[in-house]
Amino acid sequence: MKDKILRRKWLLILVTPILLLGCAQFNEISIKGIKDVEFKGLNKKVIMLSFDVEIDNPNTRKISVVEIDFKAWLNGRELGTFKVVEPIRLVPCSKQTYSVPAEIELRTIADAFRIVSSGSLEGLMESIEVEGKVKGRSFPIRKTIKIPRQAIIEMSSSL
Repeated sequence: MKDKILRRKWLLILVTPILLLGCAQFNEISIKGIKDVEFKGLNKKVIMLSFDVEIDNPNTRKISVVEIDFKAWLNGRELGTFKVVEPIRLVPCSKQTYSVPAEIELRTIADAFRIVSSGSLEGLMESIEVEGKVKGRSFPIRKTIKIPRQAIIEMSSSL
């Protein structure tokens, strides 16, 4: 009997903080824009890029953006998938610029020529449209944000 009561107390002690943390509210992060787009290379049908993003995280907890997965279009034609390669760890209560490595997996190799002939990479980022999801987490909370189809430069207004 005492064993059962002791187990219930320990269970209550372990579960209560998780329940309280699960009710925590997060302030919205804001993205100020994408700049300094850098071409890292082309490997078969994958274009490797790096760009800087200024992000304001007003929360008192570290937030990790663990997955960014989009379908991409260039001038109305499907281009392939746009993915961020590494998770982004947002420092609490900060406004920082993060270097983000990304890949665009193209449907065909001919799309690589379309991208190269489109002009500068900053201009390319303005003409690429994306649609997909962004997954973030801060223990024990996870959140998925669905992004409607829009220019990648305008994406900051959706987050």
